[in-house]
Amino acid sequence: MKKLLFTVLLFAALFILSEKSTSAQALYFFVTNNTGVTLVDVFVTPNETTNWGNDILPKDIFESGTSIRVDITADYGQTCLFDMKITDLAGNYIYFKGMDACRLHTLILNADGTYSAME
Repeated sequence: MKKLLFTVLLFAALFILSEKSTSAQALYFFVTNNTGVTLVDVFVTPNETTNWGNDILPKDIFESGTSIRVDITADYGQTCLFDMKITDLAGNYIYFKGMDACRLHTLILNADGTYSAME
């Protein structure tokens, strides 16, 4: 009986540890709006996906000169490559493709439609 109880407790502990390691695979990085315009939508999705999903802005607007944290859940699996779509108040949008979120610390969006990445 003690062996059975020990085995059950061991499997329970391994399950809890594996759940923690899965959540540890979640990624995050920061985005700084250096565009000179206010952004109203930011979408981030795995590179191989065609659906943008939901707007990730914590507030309705993303003003120039401010930063946000982008959290990528472990639900996306082991992928590191992500695309981003940003939209401004006038409805203009820009895509950024193939960003390596596993290495990325800060993404700076520039006024000329480019970005700078800090690892």
